[in-house]
Amino acid sequence: MNLKLVFRIYFGIGALMTVMMLVAPAAMSESYGMTFTDEIKLFTQFMIVAYASLLIVTWMLPTWLGDDLSKAGCAYVIIALIPVTMNIYHVATGALPASTAQLVESGVWVVFAILFYVYSKQDNSVITSEEETETK
Repeated sequence: MNLKLVFRIYFGIGALMTVMMLVAPAAMSESYGMTFTDEIKLFTQFMIVAYASLLIVTWMLPTWLGDDLSKAGCAYVIIALIPVTMNIYHVATGALPASTAQLVESGVWVVFAILFYVYSKQDNSVITSEEETETK
């Protein structure tokens, strides 16, 4: 595994979540203990646009940064941990009940934060793509 692959997998999980928000927004809301209202529906649509924008950047970063991709890795550690922090805050303040969906989601983001950290700290000579290896 390398950092480029971590970015691609992160994109894939994000794309899956975006599709779930588009196809079954009520089910997603209910899994977090929220009642799906017209207001939440409207907010979800805005959230999908913002998240899709981040996903486009996530997909393009390996191409844009190339060998300097590790520079974005540390930022993505923070980006991956933002939903975890938000979930902890919401449960701690009683805004939302603790749910299996939150625990699973938080676990996924923590794993991504670890992967982004580990692979962005590795020496670039260790992180080579298959194309680079074949051309040598």
